[in-house]
Amino acid sequence: MTKRTGTRLRFTILAAGLLLTLGLQQAAQAQGMRMSPEQRAQALKDSLSLTAEQTTKITKIFEAQQKEMMEKMGELQGDRDAMRQAFQEMTAKTDKQIEALLSKEQLKKYEGLKKQRQQMRQRMMQQRQGS
Repeated sequence: MTKRTGTRLRFTILAAGLLLTLGLQQAAQAQGMRMSPEQRAQALKDSLSLTAEQTTKITKIFEAQQKEMMEKMGELQGDRDAMRQAFQEMTAKTDKQIEALLSKEQLKKYEGLKKQRQQMRQRMMQQRQGS
């Protein structure tokens, strides 16, 4: 092997390693954006001052929702419109289950959180349409 070929080979390996590292880093960041059912319940606990019993029940609701979403993703793979519709229905169902557990004061705060969630979705949709 010539010196020049060895240098090219090292450069190629280094570049491939760098690309792999960047790809793994982006995947880890994207995964980190998703919250577990426990983390979602904890966030609501902090925002709504939930009791331990409410937090436990809401965690179970989120776990059931996550399981149902994973099943739907497998069933509706490739059909984005059907998946979007199913997820909207699941979110509405989850919201109703959570709302049934909340006091009037907590419910007001939860309504505010839902409005924020809706505004964030609208901004994301606008960004997607603009790009």
